[in-house]
Amino acid sequence: MRFKLIAVDIDGTLLNPRRELEEETVTAARDCMDRGAYFVLSSGRMPPALRGIAEKLGVNAPAVCYNGGAVVDLLSGRVLYQTPVEIDLAREIALEAEKLGLYLHAFIEGSYVAPYYCSLTRGYEELCGVKARITGKPISQSLTEAPMKLLILDSPEGAAKALPVLKQKFEGRATIMQSQKHMIECVGIETSKAGALEYLRNSLGVSPDETCAFGDGQNDLDMLMWAKYPFVMENAPDSVKNHSPRFVVCPPNTDKGVARTLMKELES
Repeated sequence: MRFKLIAVDIDGTLLNPRRELEEETVTAARDCMDRGAYFVLSSGRMPPALRGIAEKLGVNAPAVCYNGGAVVDLLSGRVLYQTPVEIDLAREIALEAEKLGLYLHAFIEGSYVAPYYCSLTRGYEELCGVKARITGKPISQSLTEAPMKLLILDSPEGAAKALPVLKQKFEGRATIMQSQKHMIECVGIETSKAGALEYLRNSLGVSPDETCAFGDGQNDLDMLMWAKYPFVMENAPDSVKNHSPRFVVCPPNTDKGVARTLMKELES
């Protein structure tokens, strides 16, 4: 088997559109691990929102969380690597988002905080399976430590309008990217899935030529470019699929794309 480190995004990639982990995917992942590969969850999610998925798969490697902000052993909770957003920068980003009328969460203390409860909070809780802690005041005023990331939630139209404004404002200081149509992720300029995976690759003793990755969003691009074998989901936006001629388009998450691709590799 060519792959020794398999990095897989979660939402829009590993999970189907109903946010389910299908049995074929579990089987394919376990078969790859039985053949000596490390299976790495690589997501914008926080550790508690990955633990259940990791347990179902029986993963044999730490996870990349917060879009590369941390590498965490999900079984023990031990943080192996982290690049939080410097607190003054985080406050500045939060304040700018609030001036634009945007709603956001801050990821601290292994979980996340929200300024108030609304339909956006409820939707995110349903997505990740973790309850928000409500502060009752703007995020820019409630940060007491450097967060792992900030997450802006809005309508797809609102996110599309705000994204270029924030990217220009914090160019060279923070990485601002769209993970889903209604989500904007904000992390430190040194944070990336690729950086976290490179740390993990070295820790596990895997050659660069033995790495593969699956993703579907803008926040997966650096990970896909990092991998020797990059697979982008058919359900990804054209801007992601066409980002590099190296990218191989695999079946969508509606059709067990990760499982089908891995099983094809196992059979070759």
